[in-house]
Amino acid sequence: MTSPSQLSSNAAPGGERKVFPLSGITRSVGKMLDERAGGRLFWIRAEISQCSFSGKHAYLDLVEERDGARLAQVRGTIWGSRLAEIREALGAEFEEVLKPGREIVFGAHMAFHAVYGFSLNVQQIDLDALLGEMERRRKETLEALKRKGAVGRNAQLPFAEVPQRVILIGSDGTAGHTDFLAHLRGNAWGFKMDLGCIGASVQGASAVPSLVAALHKAGRAALKTQVDAVILLRGGGAKLDLDVFNDLTLCLAIAAMDVPVITGIGHETDHSLADVVAHTFCKTPTAVADFLLDRMVDFDSAVGREGRAVAAECRAQLSEQSGWIQGCRALLSERPLSHVRRQRSELYNGANGVVRRTRTAIAERKSKLVSFKTVLAVGAIQQPVGWRKGLSELELGIQREAIRQLTQQEERIGHMKNTLALLGPGATLKRGFSITRDQGKAILDVNSLEVGAVVETELKSGTFTSQVLSVSSKEDEQAS
Repeated sequence: MTSPSQLSSNAAPGGERKVFPLSGITRSVGKMLDERAGGRLFWIRAEISQCSFSGKHAYLDLVEERDGARLAQVRGTIWGSRLAEIREALGAEFEEVLKPGREIVFGAHMAFHAVYGFSLNVQQIDLDALLGEMERRRKETLEALKRKGAVGRNAQLPFAEVPQRVILIGSDGTAGHTDFLAHLRGNAWGFKMDLGCIGASVQGASAVPSLVAALHKAGRAALKTQVDAVILLRGGGAKLDLDVFNDLTLCLAIAAMDVPVITGIGHETDHSLADVVAHTFCKTPTAVADFLLDRMVDFDSAVGREGRAVAAECRAQLSEQSGWIQGCRALLSERPLSHVRRQRSELYNGANGVVRRTRTAIAERKSKLVSFKTVLAVGAIQQPVGWRKGLSELELGIQREAIRQLTQQEERIGHMKNTLALLGPGATLKRGFSITRDQGKAILDVNSLEVGAVVETELKSGTFTSQVLSVSSKEDEQAS
C-alpha cells in the first residue's frame, strides 16, 4: 500500500512522473485520517443548512458562515441507533433542534469514504450548549431593544377600561387558540366582544415573518377603526419552540404598534422578549381571556356599586324631602285661599276706584266737548267769509298772469315766423335762384346726376321738368 510519505512526492528519480490511481489516493487519505483522528470524538459547533430523514437515519448539511461568507461545509450523518438515542435525549426539543437554520454543538466521529468523501458521524447533541447559546442571543437582543427604546414603549399606551374591539393573532386550530376563544365566548357573565382574527404561523422558519406581517395588518386595521388591543397567542411548547418570540424583528414590530399588545405565550418559568416589549403579558392564552373578562367584571361591578350608591342616595333624599313636601302641601292648600281673598278685596277696591275715575274723566271730557262745540259754531260762520275773499284775489292774480304769459308767447312766435320767412326757400327763389330735384331730393352735387335723367326744377313762379343731356363739374372745367 502507498504510504503518506510516498504520496508527498509524485516524481520518480530521473524526472519521470509517477501516476497514482484515485482509489490509492482515497485509501491514503482514509488511512491518514484514521491515524490522526484515531476514532476520537470531536465536539464541533456548526449550523444546519439542510436536514432530511430517510428511513431510520438523518442526513445533515453542516456549514459555518461569517459575515455572509461560507467558511466550511461538511455532510453529517446520524445513523438509526444514534438517532433514536438523540431523539430520546432531546425529548420535546428534538424537532426544534434538527431543523435548518439551527446552530448546534455536537460530538462526532470523522469518517472518509472513497466514494462519498469526508463526513461527520454525529453521536451526541449538547442541548445545554444550544440553550446557553440561545440565552446569550436573548441577552444581546434585549440590550439591542433597550438601546432602541423599544422596552416599555407599548406599555405606555392607554388601555381601554372595557376592551370591546380586539384583534387576535395566532395559529388557527391550535390548542391555545381554541382554548382562548372557548374561554372568552363561553364566559359566565355573557359578555360579548368584537373579535377579529388574523392567522399566523407561531413556530418554524416562517413564524417570524408571518407574525410580523400579521402585526402590520392589525396596525393598518387600527388606522381604519377603533381597536382596543392586539392579542398575540401561542400555546405551550419547548424552549426552542418559543425562541421565535425572542426575535429582534418581531419584538421591534410589537414595540412599534400604536395599539396595546397583550401576549399569551404558554410558558410558566420564563418570559420571552415579546412579553418584555408588550403592553401586558399573561402566562397562557386562557389567562389572556381571564384578563379581558376580569376588566369587564371589574367595570360591571363598579357600575353596579355606583348604581346601588345612587339608588341609596336617592332613597335618602326622597325620605328627607318627604317631610318638606308634606309641609309644602299644607302650605299650598291654605295659602292660595288667603291669597285669593286678599286679591279679591284688592280687586273690588280697584274696580271702585276705576269707576270713580271713569266718571270724573267723562264729566271733564263732556265739559270740553261743549266748549269745543261753541268754538266750532262761531268758526264755521267766520271762516267761509275769509276764504271767499282770498279766493277772489287769487282768481284775479291768475288771470293777470295768464294774459301776460300769452302776450309774451305771441311776441316770441312772431319773431320766429319772420326768421323762418327770411331763411326759407321762398325768399331765395324771389332773388332769382332755383331748386333742382331728382326724385324729390334736392341736387347738391352734379356728380350725382346721370345723363338722360329726368329732373324737376322749381322757380318762384312754378316748376318745370327737364332731361339731363350732359354733366360738367367745376373740376372738369378747371382741368380743361
